[in-house]
Amino acid sequence: MKELKAETINDIEKNILKISTKLFLDQGYDNTTIRQIAEASGIGRGHLYYYFRKKEDILIHIFKQILNKIYNDVIESSDDKTEVLLSYAMIQCIFTYTLVFNEKLFRIYLQGSKIEIVRRAAQNILVELCKKKSKSMKYDIKEKDIYFSIIIGYAGECELLKRFYNGEENFDIDSIIKSIISTRLLLLNIINHQEVESIVNQAMIEAKKFDYNNIIEKIHCFDF
Repeated sequence: MKELKAETINDIEKNILKISTKLFLDQGYDNTTIRQIAEASGIGRGHLYYYFRKKEDILIHIFKQILNKIYNDVIESSDDKTEVLLSYAMIQCIFTYTLVFNEKLFRIYLQGSKIEIVRRAAQNILVELCKKKSKSMKYDIKEKDIYFSIIIGYAGECELLKRFYNGEENFDIDSIIKSIISTRLLLLNIINHQEVESIVNQAMIEAKKFDYNNIIEKIHCFDF
């Protein structure tokens, strides 16, 4: 393949992600094929594989961008006095509310959570975000506790959100979010139940003030 300029590669990759996001939202992740993505992007499948070797890699990249967007927005909207654990909890809350407020995105999340490579990648993204946050914390957080917090919390999140999506009784979203975030914070082994409850309650209040229309609009056009 003729060597491409970095700007050209970046533009093509962005276009693939934009097209893929639209296809995933419109017809679901499971019903979208690599062939459809390549055709809609105006390139051959062999050319597409230069950027993304598998459909799963595209989905992982999309959710990484969404999480990074939420992370950056929370950090930008926080002042220097905002407790680090509170902003960490807010990121988790906002991500879950973002899913719930966009049924098509919610469906993609649930379809992706059934794929082992996507689950592991999602967990690793969250682990790296948590590690990034932990550098600013006054607490001494062990790396193994970060992994337990994310992996166990993610497993519970997937199961609870699946039940909520399917309309099962006794699964309201606020209770689910409270349970997910509380579990993750407790598994870090740095604060007690009372402190966790206070942080989670405050995070949920702050998360409900967030501009979800802004996030959802950016998801549709993949303008991160």
